[in-house]
Amino acid sequence: MPIRTNTFAKIISMLVLLLIPIIVLYGLSNRVSVSVLKQEIQAMKQKDLAYLANELNASIDNLSTMAFLLSEDIHIQSLQHLHLLENAYERNVEKSRLLERLRLLNVAERWDTQYSVVAPQRQDIVSTNPRATYDIEGMKKYATPTWQYRNMETAYMRQDRFVRHIVKPASRIDDIERAGLIVEVSFPKEYLVKELDTFKLGGKGDPFLFKPDSLLIANRTANLERIDQVTRKIAGDAPASFDNSVLEAGGKEYLVNVMPIPTLSAYLVDYVPLEDILQPIERSNVLFYGSVALLLVLSVLAGYLLYQNVQRPIHYLIRGVQRLRAGDYSARLLANPKNEFTFLFQRFNEMASEIEQLIHKVYAEQIRTREATLKQLQSQINPHFLYNCFALIRSLTRLGKKDSVMDLAMHLSKYYRYTTRVEKPTASLKEEIQLIESYLEIQKLHMQHLSYAIDIPGELERLEVPRLLLQPVVENAVLHGIERSPADGHVSIRGVATEHRFELVVEDNGLGMSDEQLEAVRRSLLVSPDDDAGCALWNIHQRLTLLFGDLAGIDFAHRPGGGVIVTIGWPRDPSEAA
Repeated sequence: MPIRTNTFAKIISMLVLLLIPIIVLYGLSNRVSVSVLKQEIQAMKQKDLAYLANELNASIDNLSTMAFLLSEDIHIQSLQHLHLLENAYERNVEKSRLLERLRLLNVAERWDTQYSVVAPQRQDIVSTNPRATYDIEGMKKYATPTWQYRNMETAYMRQDRFVRHIVKPASRIDDIERAGLIVEVSFPKEYLVKELDTFKLGGKGDPFLFKPDSLLIANRTANLERIDQVTRKIAGDAPASFDNSVLEAGGKEYLVNVMPIPTLSAYLVDYVPLEDILQPIERSNVLFYGSVALLLVLSVLAGYLLYQNVQRPIHYLIRGVQRLRAGDYSARLLANPKNEFTFLFQRFNEMASEIEQLIHKVYAEQIRTREATLKQLQSQINPHFLYNCFALIRSLTRLGKKDSVMDLAMHLSKYYRYTTRVEKPTASLKEEIQLIESYLEIQKLHMQHLSYAIDIPGELERLEVPRLLLQPVVENAVLHGIERSPADGHVSIRGVATEHRFELVVEDNGLGMSDEQLEAVRRSLLVSPDDDAGCALWNIHQRLTLLFGDLAGIDFAHRPGGGVIVTIGWPRDPSEAA
């Protein structure tokens, strides 16, 4: 059935068309949501990281400022002049006062900062580190005018710290022996780690402090493998250019924010795996696509139920109607859909049964009509030949040809013994040939110049054909062809069997017919004859088509050398004519 008329296909197509815009709209909505979420998270992460960077920068810059203030403080500068005090007690009191001042500054800071003031010229030191001793050579190894990361000994232990030195008066850092005063300020990296840990508690990032090729400080729960992958991506002259960008590392995508820490010449980096950011949307996607899949399954189930309860019954009904249309009136619908179609199937079966019974009745009536027609046709043919025989007997009797009359009587008796058996409308072709031989022997008594030849294969002799099939044809050949010709007449009858057809060919060498006469004879086979026209050939043609279908019939052609060729043919399988 064409799809345009298939209701089931239309409904399924409608379900699919309903799902397509839903999926497309959700896909567009999801894309917009992801884009908006990325932008919002990027902005939020950038803002939070900028805040932390500013806090660190401010704290470290404040330490630098305090170191400068200490270097300018006149009380701190008095360390250079302790030797001018009269006794050691006064010198110790002054150093204690300076140390207390340093400790007060340390308490005021956010971090536990270590301050040391060194007077190289006097080889003296005041420090919040109780183990600090004057060691100018050791200081020269890590002395730096900017913040640097160093491993230092403090409070009975070695520690990684950020340190900076302020030299007064200003001079080269590598010539600190000649400096008047040196202020050293330092803080441990643990305070930066704490800041990173605190920042990490507020989100899903993994912050770390990064200085290309020299420094990496991460939070305590950092994923060092991921950090290594990210740092390899952003390492270079301008790590800040990667701020607020998406990087791919280790087969995953990360949202990276980079903020500079100018005081440390380092960068504060935070990265978040995109899959962690998009996890709520992914869950929403899974829920949506799961719902779509469930809807699709339910649609398939609905389609299956629709197919089982509507489409298949309609298909059975259409197939049954097509069988009826093709002439198969035994078609019945055996399915039981157990719905409204059950009533239709029952009504269809009742209708088909009534049609079949009606067809059988009509067919039986047609058979009876054909039998009556055949008997009527036979009664029309038999008198025609009988009149000719009576005329011949009369002529022979006048001539005193006793033997010829006796032969004629014998052949005439054979002829009527055959033709009077009207209970059966058909006979074997062998019996038909015996009738033709009797007929031609009778005609030879009438025409001395007549001869004949019969060649019928054994396969054809057993065929059942209508009675008096050949007699009218042979009679026409004798009376209308040979009898009117002054030359010797000859009639040839032969049988031909092909793959699909049987044929009987009757030839005579009589006067023949013109093209117009042949065409007129052909047309006469298609029109019922009136009372004045002969009906023998029309009868034969009608009986052949009644028995063997439309492919059976008579054909006429010119015989080379004169005369007519009449071909009587019918198919081997009468069903081929359907």
